Amino acid sequence: MSIGDKILDTALADPSARFLLFRGEEAFLEDAEPVLVARADLPFPDETLASAILVGHVGEAPRLALDVSHLEGKDGAFRLSSGGFRNLRRLQEPVAPEAWRLLARASALVSWHRSHPVCPMCGAPTRPEMGGATRVCSNEACAQVHYPRTNPSVIVRLVNGERCLLARQPQFSPHVRSVLAGFVEPGESLEDAIRREVAEEVGIRAGKITYLGSQPWPFPMSLMVAFEAEALTDEIRLDDEELEEAGWYTRDDVRRDVGAGKLILPSLKSIARRMIEEWLAGSSE
Repeated sequence: MSIGDKILDTALADPSARFLLFRGEEAFLEDAEPVLVARADLPFPDETLASAILVGHVGEAPRLALDVSHLEGKDGAFRLSSGGFRNLRRLQEPVAPEAWRLLARASALVSWHRSHPVCPMCGAPTRPEMGGATRVCSNEACAQVHYPRTNPSVIVRLVNGERCLLARQPQFSPHVRSVLAGFVEPGESLEDAIRREVAEEVGIRAGKITYLGSQPWPFPMSLMVAFEAEALTDEIRLDDEELEEAGWYTRDDVRRDVGAGKLILPSLKSIARRMIEEWLAGSSE
């Protein structure tokens, strides 16, 4: 069966191609790893593959994402392993970096395709092309090509001497606290966004800023860019529309409260968890 997209047709014809299956924000996983399904094992008609998205290669083997949320018999059809559909946002286990990169790209592209069925320029239906890397307006008078976007966000470990600020958002699970984060607004540099977010959420003025790393965060299509910022003031003035609470913690405070069950750190898959653990492993002198 030819889809009519050369890139996708080539990937689908490759016997080494494997599929990652999605249902909304849920991916089909086993032990926090994506279950990779061969084409011959997919319990769907070939017509379903027209919506497959090429998300990369492992060596020469194509990896494709397939959104099955619209199909009947969702649970009964997936007797493929001991795994099942799991919400990626709620996943608490550590995920291998290579697996997370694949899942993040696949989840973000599935979400983008689902939310862009029509052209925002003229309202005509769009169709996927370039293996799912773009969507093209079907209106020949428009023919606009649309590309996925990434929304940059900053996440900041705010420190004051030997203390780190941890905060709690209303939607967090009980006892979870994390570092501060927020979207970059139009016209802002990353540094501007950090200083604005820190000032808005906890009323603190941030000084020196140091880059720590980044992580794709496909909820739906963000890139978390991580920094440490030194606090020039330490009085917390809470924005209670964004946060339930925030406080300064020493390393001993964190270890004590985690041990007592009063504090839960962010999920092991997140860069937020890595930022806090790296700080905990630092000097207390």
